[in-house]
Amino acid sequence: MATWTKAPEAPFGAIPERIPLNPDPLVRVVAQVRFAPVLLVREQSFVAPFQDAIRGSYPLVEKEMQQQVAPGAGGALQVAESVLWRFWDAERNWQVTLAENFVSLACGDYSDRADFLFRLAEALGAVGDYVRPVLTSRVGVRYTDRLSGSKKLERLPEFVRSELLGLASAELGRGEAVGQLTQAEFSTDRVNLRGRWGLLPPGETLDMSIEAIESPSWVLDLDAYTEVTSPFDSRSCAAEAERYAGIVYGFFRWAVSDEFLAAHGAEL
Repeated sequence: MATWTKAPEAPFGAIPERIPLNPDPLVRVVAQVRFAPVLLVREQSFVAPFQDAIRGSYPLVEKEMQQQVAPGAGGALQVAESVLWRFWDAERNWQVTLAENFVSLACGDYSDRADFLFRLAEALGAVGDYVRPVLTSRVGVRYTDRLSGSKKLERLPEFVRSELLGLASAELGRGEAVGQLTQAEFSTDRVNLRGRWGLLPPGETLDMSIEAIESPSWVLDLDAYTEVTSPFDSRSCAAEAERYAGIVYGFFRWAVSDEFLAAHGAEL
């Protein structure tokens, strides 16, 4: 159990102290750093030293081929093939993905931000040592929270700020909102934040990497990022990701109520 500081009065400003929640509504967190293409990543022999550097934490590896179709000369379609290397921990909860133009860290059972940031710094350090990208083009951190179950959804007006509810809290007579998704773009201190929130019908998900559930749900999906070309530096990228995680958390704490926190294990 944990007590909490006062909720922020605005979505952007001082970052509140993090409050552990149990059960945690967070279903997925991803950090990604994009960089200028390193075509040698397609070769197993080139990736092997990187894999060896992180193998203690991520012993499982899979090679995935992806195809992208794009219009070519004369309107003909061209197929471009890329390689993704996916490295998993033994429980398949943590995943590092390496491609020729990005590295990412994803987790489906997140409990500690410090652990996530430590793992991210570790993966970025290995990228700097063995992949050696020259330029970074994007750094982003994305958190997805989900509420499900009839009892929690009935309490949405109590749990979530009215600014984010839309038709989910409207009186619709004999009808009801079964699906509604809002998207908004924000900017704060030269960092972009893309937010999506709303109701999802049974069997639907925001992202194929997040398993759908067979019941209605309300989601809050926040992606903080910058798109700036700069020299690749693993420590700078890790520090940026930590800052963006704080921005996302500040918005989350603004969006939810004390009642929401109490229902998820915080102690009043």
